[in-house]
Amino acid sequence: MKVLITGLNNYLARNIAVCLAEEDHQVTCLVRNKAFFYKNVPEKYGINLIEGDLFRGTLPAGLDKETQVALYFNQSPVNEIGIRLEMELIAVQKYVRALKYTACRHLIYVTKLADESVSKIKSYISKSGLDYTVVRISNIVGKGSALMNILSNLAKQKLVVLPKEFATSRCQPIHLLDVCAYFNKMLLDANAYGQTFDVGGPEVMTYKEAFERYLDVTKLKKKVWALPGLGMPMSVFLGRYVYKLEQDAAAAFLVYMRRDLVTVNNGLSKLYPVKLAPFGMAIRYALGLP
Repeated sequence: MKVLITGLNNYLARNIAVCLAEEDHQVTCLVRNKAFFYKNVPEKYGINLIEGDLFRGTLPAGLDKETQVALYFNQSPVNEIGIRLEMELIAVQKYVRALKYTACRHLIYVTKLADESVSKIKSYISKSGLDYTVVRISNIVGKGSALMNILSNLAKQKLVVLPKEFATSRCQPIHLLDVCAYFNKMLLDANAYGQTFDVGGPEVMTYKEAFERYLDVTKLKKKVWALPGLGMPMSVFLGRYVYKLEQDAAAAFLVYMRRDLVTVNNGLSKLYPVKLAPFGMAIRYALGLP
């Protein structure tokens, strides 16, 4: 099957590209910079690359006219909702226009579970004439994922101090390979057309519980304090300069931590009964532990 993917700055997008290529799909990625892509994905996977920009200039003429499925991964910052939505609509519109010159039959739009404006994007896509599926993803557990990097950085501290929401807000982390399995089954499946699915793991927990379970797997002991009244400015300072999180990762984590990231439209698990890895096992896989 010929698959086109864009949004390759996104960790999940790059890994889905690799997973689909390993399943013998013919994968083409629309990227802004080939060299940057190859820093994260080895050429050995045989993924075809086309350079183009959905925000500036025109799309390249090299899109395969026999493309059957297209995936669009939203990679906009969660803390710039107004700007994000405007830019996202521009990019999606240009992508859809390009797809109409191909044989594309299925567009899959992938975003974060925290994305509250996805309904506006869905409204546009539903009028495009393409069969579509919207997928909202919870935290990914995988080597190099944002969640794993955050847990790893926190585990390096002698004392972890975070807002009280760290101990109250719930999340539903899912292993990377389980997400890959869902996507592989979803391609060109009419049962998924016109649907919005939330994707999360088999267990719901607070972020504090997730961190404590990470510590348990890695056999580390840390003091963890979730303090009331710890405002956003101080939280950002701690995340960026004390815990050494990357700027985007720190901002995203603090936004996510202040809400529940739990699936609501979880029909994908009923449509495709994939046996999901428990959180502890997913952590072990991501760390390369037996």
